[in-house]
Amino acid sequence: MLPKENRLKKMKDFELLHKHGQFVGDDIISIKGWQIDPSVAPKRGYMKDDLKIAFVVGTKVSKSAVKRNRLKRQMREVVRLLLKDNQIERGYFIAIMAKPTLLGASFEDIKKSINVLLFRAHVLILTKNKK
Repeated sequence: MLPKENRLKKMKDFELLHKHGQFVGDDIISIKGWQIDPSVAPKRGYMKDDLKIAFVVGTKVSKSAVKRNRLKRQMREVVRLLLKDNQIERGYFIAIMAKPTLLGASFEDIKKSINVLLFRAHVLILTKNKK
């Protein structure tokens, strides 16, 4: 489970991400990210060091809620481990969206895909002492 301060939940936040964000994707996952600019919505009170993340798995991926929720849990666990190690740069809104091909992917495939996409989005902080 992500900490409350890292959850992207409000519809206005999703609208800002949709309007100003940029896509990075591969064949199983897409990521839309927006570097927070407090001048875009000054009344919302965003800070340059906020980090909000959402996970999206639509019914196009699977009609079964059990399968969709499992995919969300797996994606959330990958991001939780990255947050625990402070490997995600602060100051972003990020939506991680599943594609239908994610359904057959293993946890390692999901982890690799999210890491590569976050790196391509310039959000992943690489550490020199990575094991």
